[in-house]
Amino acid sequence: MNHPGLLVLAQLILPLEILSNFEVVGLEEDSSLIRIYLDESVKAEYKENPDIESKFFCDAVTIRDFPIRNKGVDLIVRRRRWYDKENNRYFSDTYHLKAEGARYSKEFAAFLKVYGDAPYDLPFA
Repeated sequence: MNHPGLLVLAQLILPLEILSNFEVVGLEEDSSLIRIYLDESVKAEYKENPDIESKFFCDAVTIRDFPIRNKGVDLIVRRRRWYDKENNRYFSDTYHLKAEGARYSKEFAAFLKVYGDAPYDLPFA
């Protein structure tokens, strides 16, 4: 991790739904973008069940969130793929982090709906 202070900042600004289900595993910053890498946490109910194993991660999904001080913010989210030995099946938990039909966080998309026609300069939308 390049900047440990960014990790603390990410934990302060991320929505509760993300913080309760994902852990920040990395951050990158360049001149115009902050990337926050998030991996799904292991739920207590899965830890206690010997028939459920974490096998690997699904492909990462990029979600655009509110810009911070003229820098775009991308959340790079990886959900786990679980294997249920008892039922011999793979599954993944579902989270509703993105606005329907968009690549924006729910909160950012709602903001753009309300203020999208305002004469503000929104370079990261």
